[in-house]
Amino acid sequence: MTNWLSDLGNIRLSPSGARFYNAGIIVTGFLLFAFYLTIFVWKLEHNKIQNLMVILTQIFGIIGAASMIMSGLYPINMPVPHSFWSAALDIALGTSFAFSVAALRYYQKIPRWILVMGGITWFVDTLFSLFFNNVHILEWVTIVLFLGYILALGFVTRLISAEHMSGNRFSNDA
Repeated sequence: MTNWLSDLGNIRLSPSGARFYNAGIIVTGFLLFAFYLTIFVWKLEHNKIQNLMVILTQIFGIIGAASMIMSGLYPINMPVPHSFWSAALDIALGTSFAFSVAALRYYQKIPRWILVMGGITWFVDTLFSLFFNNVHILEWVTIVLFLGYILALGFVTRLISAEHMSGNRFSNDA
């Protein structure tokens, strides 16, 4: 409860584990980048606002993924660049979550609990990023919510892709 997640990547505190943690952060960033490229399937025909929300989700998600990669390349024992990239990561991914909720609300078949989870994830991330960035436990809560929401978005993306491939379009309730 007194450590940051990034402390696992500190070469001085975790000499044998830091390289694995930092490599994992870099690989996760690349996977996140690839994920955000796939969400173009969320776009709805004839809905410019929803399509804009998808594009903004992608843009901020890709910025967040790049920031994650950079936070792995500059571990916490390099405090200035690591702090910058970690803050950029929190802000960009939090913003992408907010736009993803706005984009997905147009689908009737998307379970509402996913939208609620996205809203909670955005809210906690915003609290942590703007007001409580020195509270270690809130970072851990944010990470758990982030991982859960990304998994939920993967589920949604697969569901939407299957609907597109079968020719059945999701309903547009807006």
